Amino acid sequence: MMESVDVMPISPENVSDRLELCWDHLNDWRNLDIVQKSKKWLEMANGFFTPTTLIAYKGGTPLGMIEFVPQRFMRKRGLCPCRVDAKSGETENRYTLGKEFENYLFISCLFVGKDQQGKGVGKSLLNNFLHSKPFTDSDGALVYVTQRDKGWDKFIHWPAGSREFYLKAGFVVEKTLVDPTGYVLRYRKTDR
Repeated sequence: MMESVDVMPISPENVSDRLELCWDHLNDWRNLDIVQKSKKWLEMANGFFTPTTLIAYKGGTPLGMIEFVPQRFMRKRGLCPCRVDAKSGETENRYTLGKEFENYLFISCLFVGKDQQGKGVGKSLLNNFLHSKPFTDSDGALVYVTQRDKGWDKFIHWPAGSREFYLKAGFVVEKTLVDPTGYVLRYRKTDR
């Protein structure tokens, strides 16, 4: 069943909703160093490229989000600190592709709260993204997908959804990664 939601771009007024979606499963999350780093990154990123995030709401309650940045931005400014972990080899340069992808958007996160999963919120977020001005001004989108890390106690690494979710939406495999195992998927506007 498709959930009826309102999808809004991130703004200074709702940046805390984005942070809450990611971190409220942790005790005292507002005071964590990684949350403060994420907030600073969001402020910086939205100063260069707006919006970086679309948030789904129902009755004023945030249900989920999709976050994205241009490939060219990712090379210069990086991704949100919660998306990379240099110690485990997760860095942005693994997901950046050649110059022909400079005008592509990289989906770094598509997250839906546990209680809202399976209700069409993720599909609504992706559809809103695919019809957004940032997407129509781009050449397409890329996303990295892998098995979701079960231990979300430290970082949220690549919670972008399943490969099958994106393949059903028209994405195709662009690159297969071995260490760790995963895929970079591509959606080009002409692939529709």
